[in-house]
Amino acid sequence: MAHKSEELIIDAQDIHKSFGDLQILKGISLQVRRGEVVVLIGASGSGKTTFIRCINLLEDIQGGRIRVNGRAMGYHERADGSLVRDSEHNIARQRRDIGMVFQRFNLFPHMTALENIIEAPIHVLGVRRAEALEQARALLARVGLADKAQHYPSMLSGGQQQRVAIARALAMKPQAMLFDEPTSALDPETVGEVLQVMKQLAEEGMTMLVVTHEMGFAREVADRVVVLDQGELIEQGPPEQIFSRPVHPRTQAFLSRVL
Repeated sequence: MAHKSEELIIDAQDIHKSFGDLQILKGISLQVRRGEVVVLIGASGSGKTTFIRCINLLEDIQGGRIRVNGRAMGYHERADGSLVRDSEHNIARQRRDIGMVFQRFNLFPHMTALENIIEAPIHVLGVRRAEALEQARALLARVGLADKAQHYPSMLSGGQQQRVAIARALAMKPQAMLFDEPTSALDPETVGEVLQVMKQLAEEGMTMLVVTHEMGFAREVADRVVVLDQGELIEQGPPEQIFSRPVHPRTQAFLSRVL
């Protein structure tokens, strides 16, 4: 495993999120250090996806603070303590530090794998096209798809599309990667190829926050497993502790259903 640092990359404090009257996140605090792989587990509807979407500012929060790489994300505080959302321009700039891989791959269907990867580096970071192409080819090779550069998403399997999506996120040279159930939309036979790429990223020292139902991956790759239940963080610890000696009754009940 790569050396873990004490430097905080993601620092979420007391995050509250509601949709109307429905409280989804009830004051979650979580820190992720550089090079750490943190896996979020819990029953469907426990708030895992909402939480990581809040970190990337894809969802507004009603309370709490999020810092990425030491910088406050997306909000500034009024004198009365209420939060005001930053401008979309500033938020877009902050998002560069965080790669996001979604459940559905969200690739541009009219662009080849290569074009999907070079789009943001050229238009957002201002990278020269020749340099972006060289980097994109290297990233495709890194995710095992060097021969698929000119393929459109419709010509690729789900697992291949998800690996292109990972390469596309890496092209922005993020400080951290967020994964929202990256294998749940895949055929069982392609799940392994995506998990293998994620495992390789972890070994290379990428800071990762992963929502997944793949307990084998969590057990093998996570430095820390965090259990969410009904919008609360109820337990966290090393994988061997969470899977072998969970303390919270709700963790025990959840794991007895999935293991």
